Amino acid sequence: MIIDLTMKVENTNHLIQWAKSQDNKFIAMGHIGTHLDTYQKSNIPLQYFKSKGIVFDVRGINEVKVNDIDLEQIEQEQFVLFRTGQSEKYSYGEKEYFDNHPQLSHELIEKLINKKIRFIGMDCAGIRQNSEHEKADKLCEDSGIYVIENLKDLGNVICKDFVVYTMWLDDDQMTGLKCKVIADLNV
Repeated sequence: MIIDLTMKVENTNHLIQWAKSQDNKFIAMGHIGTHLDTYQKSNIPLQYFKSKGIVFDVRGINEVKVNDIDLEQIEQEQFVLFRTGQSEKYSYGEKEYFDNHPQLSHELIEKLINKKIRFIGMDCAGIRQNSEHEKADKLCEDSGIYVIENLKDLGNVICKDFVVYTMWLDDDQMTGLKCKVIADLNV
């Protein structure tokens, strides 16, 4: 089975209004829907296109800590996905979707960096909230790990061995690169 984990964005008028209110409207548009954050504008290695995946179901946890998941299951170069349930509870674009979304603890982010994974994927608006959002993304990017936000349907990824295909559009200006994320459960 192949599952598209990319968030489909509909009724974007209020999101476009948000982007227009930002200092750089063009760059803000890249952060709408499923996207990969690249604030440092690093070159993402092409082999990241295909990665083994793992999903952790962390629904009901506001701040996911190290002992909330089994770090031993994580392998180097994996795409680590977190099912927070945020995209299941709220429609993308609703105020509640963005407010106080679940996040990863600082310690967990450090442990993931030490594992030398490729991607951290979330079905919410980021791995940290508010002013810590960009800082956490940059920390990961400095280590060759990229954060992909606003995924969907992680509840349909129910097997342990699967492959994730990630396609992104390179852009010299954008800090949020639109991307397509597909889970292939037929391995």
